[in-house]
Amino acid sequence: MGDRRPSNERIEYFCRLYRTRPDRLGFGTDHSPGDVAHVQRAGIVDAFPFTSEESEQDLVQRISAARERINLFGLTRSFYASDTVLSVLKKKARTMDVNVYVMDPYCESRKDRYRIEPADAAMEDPERYVREIIRPLRAASDEEPRLRLYLFDFPCSFAMEEVDGVVRVMMYGHGRRGTHGPIIVFGEGTSSHAYFVEQLRWLERLSSDDSPEPWKSKGVRVRPFDLW
Repeated sequence: MGDRRPSNERIEYFCRLYRTRPDRLGFGTDHSPGDVAHVQRAGIVDAFPFTSEESEQDLVQRISAARERINLFGLTRSFYASDTVLSVLKKKARTMDVNVYVMDPYCESRKDRYRIEPADAAMEDPERYVREIIRPLRAASDEEPRLRLYLFDFPCSFAMEEVDGVVRVMMYGHGRRGTHGPIIVFGEGTSSHAYFVEQLRWLERLSSDDSPEPWKSKGVRVRPFDLW
């Protein structure tokens, strides 16, 4: 009850009974370094608590240094239409393929997403989204053909950014803006990294002319963007 502290002998008995350390029972503080072996096994090489200037700089630096591939997937990806990022994407598209996947602003899945977003979600208006995000991305694609823009029409619970051997994953939460979600960065050579890379390869298959089953008959689509 917080009024008395057991003797050291009693604390030792409790630790034996619960198979734990004194600090985990509230008696003292553990000053030993944290065990990060499980984080390393999962392939986590970096993490950010939410979208910030630091996380955005990390993405820009990774894109600028890319040599093999750039695949970007997410709900709105409004950051990509900013002058800073768009100029970097266009520059990289002169020497390599850059694929950007965003949700179709008129599909039912996007309407469902914004039912649970805060009322002030900036891109809740499809017309504004097309004007401020889609059209600048498409204009950049017209200038650099290797910068390809695709629309998808199914729900998503996380965003993915594959830049060479790293995948950045941002979580989408219920009742929260996408920028509030944590960002976890996975390095290659682990099952976690392979899981997200497989998701991106799946998107590439769906974006082909011959969309595979069973998704084709279910109306799951990933298509190149054409101006309406």
